[in-house]
Amino acid sequence: MMLNAFTVDLEDWFQGLTSTNRHPEKWAAYEARLEGNTERLLALLERYGVRATFFVLGHVADQYPELIRRIDAAGHEIGVHGYWHNMVHRLTPERFSLELERAMETLEPLVSQPIVGHRAPYFSINKDTLWALDVLSDKGFAYDSSFFPTRNMLYGYPEAPRFPCRLAAVGAAQVTQDSVGGSRLVEFPVSTARWLGINWPIGGGFYVRVLPYAIIRAGIRQLNRQGQPAIMYMHPWELDVGQRFSKVTLRERVTHYYGRRGLMKKLDRMFQEFAFVPLGRLLEAIPA
Repeated sequence: MMLNAFTVDLEDWFQGLTSTNRHPEKWAAYEARLEGNTERLLALLERYGVRATFFVLGHVADQYPELIRRIDAAGHEIGVHGYWHNMVHRLTPERFSLELERAMETLEPLVSQPIVGHRAPYFSINKDTLWALDVLSDKGFAYDSSFFPTRNMLYGYPEAPRFPCRLAAVGAAQVTQDSVGGSRLVEFPVSTARWLGINWPIGGGFYVRVLPYAIIRAGIRQLNRQGQPAIMYMHPWELDVGQRFSKVTLRERVTHYYGRRGLMKKLDRMFQEFAFVPLGRLLEAIPA
């Protein structure tokens, strides 16, 4: 059976909302709901024997060290998701490097395996921020999962490769050996399906919540027929049907709240029909 990857961006709801994300000085005033939502997700993963990659926000690790230890003890892989959930284009290379270091200093004592993977908040590594790949390579990361080969109002990198690859070997998508400083970093782009000559996002988050499950299944099957793994993602807050925040924008009301009630049932079906492993497991299959 073809192996796919299931990934989790470990952050609380107010760290994901763009209207509250920019004000970390106010985070302590918001209702924290991360722990219960994550425990619900861990129980679901355990039910189906799924091991995932959790990209953990450094600030979350500082607030919930025992939760990170429980995730690690359950056999899941831990990766880095920045420290403050800043979009990469808002950072200088120096500040990006410092945030990585701070997150790693928090996470490494909590986990049993080396941390080798990274995902940028909001998938914010694109053609304008490829310098971040040099920083990741210099820090010793083995892989990144920040490319989203489509476009929406917040993020996207339509020219990016659609399939896992070593970045130094890719030229067709404007990611060349020169542009990434000769890095041998592996990139795991979030999955898209190719229909009518267009990359359609099916890899997780809002798209799994809003699209009929038949489309998600067809997209995964298309990738697997091509010999490619599906790289799926979600956030624990997407399982939270009880949380409401009245000050969201109209866009956030759709992108962050729509489809939550049906997500658990979709995940149930997906885990029954397809095999999922952490990204670190897929890394072993990438040619050197």
